[in-house]
Amino acid sequence: MTHFEWSVLIGGLAFFFYGLKSVRKGLERVAGDRLKAILSKMTGNRFTAFSFGAFITVILQSSGATSAIVVSFTQSGLLTFFQATAILLGADIGTTLVVILLSIRYMADLSLVIVSVGFFMQAAMTRRKAKDLGKIILGFGLVFYGMQLISTSAVPLRENEIALRIFEFLTVNPFASLIFAAMISGALHSAGTIGIAIALAFAGTITFEAAVPIVLGANLGTCLTAILAGIGSGSEGKRVALIHVITKAIGVAVAFLLMGPFMDLINFVDVSTGDFLNGHYSGIAAKIAFTHIVFNVLLAVIFIPVLTPFVKLVEMIVPAREDKEEEFAPKYLDKAALETPVIAFARSKMEIMRIAQLAQAMFASCLKMFSRGEDAYDNIEQLQSDDDKIDILEKAVRFYLAEISAEELSEIQSRKQLALLSIASDLEEIGDTMSREMATLATKKAKRHIFFSDEGWLDLRRFQAVVMDNFELVVSMLFQPHNDILLKIKRHETNMNEMEQQLRQSHITRLHNGLKESFDTSSIHLDILANLRRINIKVTHIADMAMDLI
Repeated sequence: MTHFEWSVLIGGLAFFFYGLKSVRKGLERVAGDRLKAILSKMTGNRFTAFSFGAFITVILQSSGATSAIVVSFTQSGLLTFFQATAILLGADIGTTLVVILLSIRYMADLSLVIVSVGFFMQAAMTRRKAKDLGKIILGFGLVFYGMQLISTSAVPLRENEIALRIFEFLTVNPFASLIFAAMISGALHSAGTIGIAIALAFAGTITFEAAVPIVLGANLGTCLTAILAGIGSGSEGKRVALIHVITKAIGVAVAFLLMGPFMDLINFVDVSTGDFLNGHYSGIAAKIAFTHIVFNVLLAVIFIPVLTPFVKLVEMIVPAREDKEEEFAPKYLDKAALETPVIAFARSKMEIMRIAQLAQAMFASCLKMFSRGEDAYDNIEQLQSDDDKIDILEKAVRFYLAEISAEELSEIQSRKQLALLSIASDLEEIGDTMSREMATLATKKAKRHIFFSDEGWLDLRRFQAVVMDNFELVVSMLFQPHNDILLKIKRHETNMNEMEQQLRQSHITRLHNGLKESFDTSSIHLDILANLRRINIKVTHIADMAMDLI
């Protein structure tokens, strides 16, 4: 190419970033379900947390996205501040995978071959994992092809007077390069800035000296996502955002002030690698990759050993504050997690657990509004207030899950999505049954000033207790689904029909015996039994759906 063409550059950038997105989505579908298992086994060990941070960022290919998720998880109590800090240090290492691949010129030359392999794997393979692997390969091919287009379009810039002046300015003004790269990286939330620098290196339009500030700025720019996530969070979220900014800022400041020795170190690593590879020395592109890798490895080496006192220092800077009473709202439905379905599902499940606990508490007290000596209207008001909370959470979960594109989900993940929606809906209907149907019966009873017979009241309490046993089993299934618990609930469900019929027959016997209280409350008594039975059917259905969450 003899003339610079904007269309080629823009097209290259489009292929590059779309490819990065495809790689992330493919990796997430192949390995995403492991994230939840690893997260559930997370311990206070800094090295375990560090490794998890590297792993999740390899999947997300964005330390910015990882930092946003970590801020949210810490704020909701799923991670401790100590764990979050170690994860963020690991996240910086995780971004090096793509950077290493981008620095290999041979990969760009084979880009269209890689695209073809990925495309035919997606088109020809029938197994879901094989298709997902094809998506990853296709994504990498598009990334490398985008790099090739960017490099090709940049070649004429070596003889363009304006471009030469710009590159000269960047070389002699490293701080301006650093700030510019930080802004671009903050906007892109990915390794894209470094990838563009490598493409320019392939084209011969950028020197190593000009590229180093760009790499440092790209690393600093990843803090923006954490800052934005921390602004609207509580003290824990703000601490995570602050410690991420401090570690990166210290690392970038030291490397920038010691630019000469830092570049000497990179050159030493480059030469040592070339000696190890029997004289196959690399170019500027590989040095850019080495800069990113060495910087983040040094960052981890410096901060991991002093993590405990460093965490305590940030805790002093941002002291814990008592949360003010706020309007009731979801706690765990973080928008940043939507890009990673397995994490979004985990957060949806946490919110559904809140719904289940509210519904369970409502059910435990739902007969109080029928009891002697209780103010029926106060109990009804409390019940309806709790149901309003359930409605708020169920609606939020439903809309949250709807934002996850079905096209991005595997078959297993689609089943989980439907199961979560179904469980939330069933819990909401249980709440409605108590706050509407049963509350209407309680109001009727209170207005008529009638009472159940002692035997009839005991029967209702017994039936409620049996359903409550099932409710407790279902809540435990939501924590940890298990087939043995499901079978136990199924056995209970089979016995419920017989028990309901026995209780109805006992009521009819009391009517035959002429018991006045039974005559007065007959329709209310039978309707309460029917509502309790309806709730148990919903509880059993929830148990069935919970098995799809495994």
